[in-house]
Amino acid sequence: MGGTVEVTGLTKSFGTQNIWSDVTLTLPPGEITALLGPSGTGKSVFLKSLMGLLKPEAGQCLVNGVDMVTAKESRRLELRKKFGVLFQDGALFGSMSVYDNVAFPLRAHTRMSESQVREVSMQKLDMVGLLGQEHKLPGEISGGMRKRAGLARSLVTEPEIILCDEPDSGLDPVRTANLAQLLLDVNAQTDATMLVVTHNIELARTLPDNLGMLYRRQLVMFGPREQFLLTDHPVVSQFMAGDPVGPIGMSEEVDHSSNAPETDEFGYPGEPGGAGLAIRMGARTLEVLPRQLLPASGLPRPATERHARRVASGESSLFMADDEEADRPPPVRSLDPVSAALDQTGEFFALGLDTIRTTFRRGFAARELLDQFWFVISVSWLPAVLIAIPFGAVIALQLGTLTVQVGAQSYTGAASVLAVVQQAAPIVTTLVIAGAGGAAICADLGSRTIRDEIDAMRVIGLDPVQRLVVPRVIACMLAAVLLNGLVSVVGVLGGYVFNVIVQGGTPGAYLSSFTALAQSSDLWVGELKAVVFGFLAGVVAAYRGLHTRPGPKGVGESVNQSVVITFLLLFFVNFVITTVYLQLVPGKGA
Repeated sequence: MGGTVEVTGLTKSFGTQNIWSDVTLTLPPGEITALLGPSGTGKSVFLKSLMGLLKPEAGQCLVNGVDMVTAKESRRLELRKKFGVLFQDGALFGSMSVYDNVAFPLRAHTRMSESQVREVSMQKLDMVGLLGQEHKLPGEISGGMRKRAGLARSLVTEPEIILCDEPDSGLDPVRTANLAQLLLDVNAQTDATMLVVTHNIELARTLPDNLGMLYRRQLVMFGPREQFLLTDHPVVSQFMAGDPVGPIGMSEEVDHSSNAPETDEFGYPGEPGGAGLAIRMGARTLEVLPRQLLPASGLPRPATERHARRVASGESSLFMADDEEADRPPPVRSLDPVSAALDQTGEFFALGLDTIRTTFRRGFAARELLDQFWFVISVSWLPAVLIAIPFGAVIALQLGTLTVQVGAQSYTGAASVLAVVQQAAPIVTTLVIAGAGGAAICADLGSRTIRDEIDAMRVIGLDPVQRLVVPRVIACMLAAVLLNGLVSVVGVLGGYVFNVIVQGGTPGAYLSSFTALAQSSDLWVGELKAVVFGFLAGVVAAYRGLHTRPGPKGVGESVNQSVVITFLLLFFVNFVITTVYLQLVPGKGA
């Protein structure tokens, strides 16, 4: 039998906007449940809350007895391996082929040989009608095909709990019917607990054993299919009939509006006794409980027998929200800007600490690290060199002019080189990494976030911090160290050339004054700054990417914010490190 899911008093809001409150339901183990509701009522949010991808403000969500709201992330990752999830857009990994996407959970969590992985993966691809498409990338197939590939991936590990977020979207009527039959057959074979979010009325009437409906920030009804479909609740009746007349309007602001057109005794517009009424009345008199789908094998489904026994014994009855609750205004949360800023700061530091901790965990993504390191170096080294030359020249020219005025021309080299090595080189390096590599990292993770790839990775039971964040942060740190050395050399040479040629400085004095006054610690402090600055650039880019708002605009805003925040942190941390260093090594710093 499938896993158990028990939800009690669940409440979720985003800022001041309440999504739903006090939702309580139990998914009968091994049965299929469909969740309905008008657009924007938070059905997808409810699915993500069940998996612990979003944290509700109140309530419990027990999955096999473990509360996903309060459990540690490591425990949630383990429990998510029992889930199979089909996201709205498939949430396929864009850099992998369709086959590799389907095989990914098996490679991550089983010890199957590659031949076994291929056998299972191809079987699931055949099940959803994608044989012959396995070599293509997600961007090369249609939206409906991506949805079916996502379904194959969700089924490949034979999960105990299967969640489907609008599986019919993007599919034509024939494939929608085939998909419904497929879900029923999977349930008959595996006895998995299923929750399907859908707007398809025909699918909702014929597929599930149980039905629920979210409306006006609450669960207005939940119970057995045979009771749900025969209810006279106005909201449910209007939604299932697809009728424009009723309490549901174009938006929740006009729901329960008193401006609805005048209706007859049956709830239809117009005068009683008209021609339209007779036709509609005739249609209404033919309304009966539709026949539920049967497994293609013709064999009885275990869930059907259990469901019938529960309904007959009275263990399962229709839950209906009170009308007073339906008209109750949503709870309003005060949004304190200071508290919100502190929360984001805490999340940023938590990501930084988590990055450090998971760096030493087994399963290190070495290949990803090499790819990211090469990428950051390739996009950063030339801008860094081009900026280092004028940087070193300006420092040498300015300090050379100053030392001549005060009669300390022999110290020009020492002052210039220390300024380049300790200050200019780490700052230039990090600015370039943040503006080029960091921006690209933020855009990459942000795009993955809005495509649900990050959530899909969490559902598969993998930690995105370990798989994605750690390699990128370490790549930024290694690139910062390497480029800092390069920028230091180029900056010093640029300052030397301009000091000697433009200001007529003595060639030997420029470097000899530095070697006479500097110590090895003066060189190491520049590399230390590069390491710290590279870490900050990587973590900021990753944090903003993982917290991107939906849409291309959200990605663009996150990239801009990551660069600005990195610059601000860079100069603040540079001030702190320089101040501490000058206190510990007086007279030797720049």
